[in-house]
Parts: sequence; C-alpha cells; structure tokens
Amino acid sequence: MITLHVTVPYASFRKSYARSFAETYSLPPPATVYGMLLSLVGERYRKRHEGTQLAFAYKRVPRIATTLRKLSRLKYGVPGKQSKLGNAPDFIETLCGIDFLVWVDSSQEQPDDEYKGNERTLVERVVEAIESPAKINRYGVLCLGLSDDAVDDVSLCESVEGEWLRLLPRDTGTLELPVWVDHVGAAKTRWRRYELDTTPTMIEAPPDDEQWTHIIAPA
Repeated sequence: MITLHVTVPYASFRKSYARSFAETYSLPPPATVYGMLLSLVGERYRKRHEGTQLAFAYKRVPRIATTLRKLSRLKYGVPGKQSKLGNAPDFIETLCGIDFLVWVDSSQEQPDDEYKGNERTLVERVVEAIESPAKINRYGVLCLGLSDDAVDDVSLCESVEGEWLRLLPRDTGTLELPVWVDHVGAAKTRWRRYELDTTPTMIEAPPDDEQWTHIIAPA
C-alpha cells in the first residue's frame, strides 16, 4: 500500500446526466482518479489493474467556479456531427484548488490471463513512475480527467501530516460518484455513495476495511 498526495489547480468532472448546463461532481470520482494512475504509469488497458482499492481524504472542499468554455455535446463515433454541432461555447462548472490524498492498495488485483508471468502491481508501477520517470513509456501531460485539467503534482507520502476530510463509502451518503464509467453508453457505469467528513481530523492510521473503494469492472 502507498499514499499519494495529489494537487490539481482546476478540473471539471461533468455529471453523467448533465445536459445543457455542465454541472460537475463536487469531488473527483474514483473512476477518474484510477484513470489518472493508469496514465501516470503509461497503461492504456483499463482492466489491467482491476481489483485495485483506493481510499481518499481531502485537504478542503474544492470551490466551484462557473466559466464559459467550449463544450463537447456528442458521444464518440459521430465525427461529422461533432465538427459541425458538437463543440460550442457554454457555461460549465469547474472545481478549483483540488488537494487530496489517495491510498492505493494492490493486494486484491485480478490480472487477466494474458498478463500471467508479468504481474507487476499498480503500486509497484506508480512508485517506479515517481522515483524513476525516465523508465516509463507514456505520452502527454498527466491530467485528472479532461486533457486540459493538468495535474500540478503527484508525490509519495511517507507520513500524513495535518488535518484532512475523509471520504467514506456509505450506503446512505449524500454524494454519488462513478467508480467505473461506461464511456460508450451508460448502462454499465458503476456507482458508489459516499459521505465526506464535516470536520477535518488528523489521520494517524491507514484506512480500515470500510474506507476502501474497490475498482471492479461490470460483468
């Protein structure tokens, strides 16, 4: 298990059912953070590290700004409509000042058969990407979601200092975030409900069993 400290100046996580007004989730979805980690290590196959567990804590609740930006309105596979009708300026919500910890646990990864004999875990690959970036074969800027939502910094934490707001999985939680996103349709998108601490506290121990989010693709 490792602990990462991630800072992002701004990013937008458009709600799955947002239409004319591009509302954002109030926190980065676990599915998006997992995708960022795959990008960090240069992995293009999303199921490569299926079974990874993530846990989260935030320095503060990110502020939401409303800006006027170019907004893509159409799904993949319709390039003719996309070029003529898909991109237009519109209002979009953006999170500002994203500062969080993510714990990554690879003990329950389930690699596909094609990776037998080459079973390096996501934890091992993330450590290598941070400590020896020249060994990683990847391209582009590291982003948290969209290609213009660049990550400012990702660093390993030997210990957690200061007070943080834990994001706790709760069946009765007020936040619903996607854990696995179906990018073509929506039928196979997986969700999880969460509750964010209202008061920041010192974190003196690793996450317990109830704090983990399991990254599993739908059957």
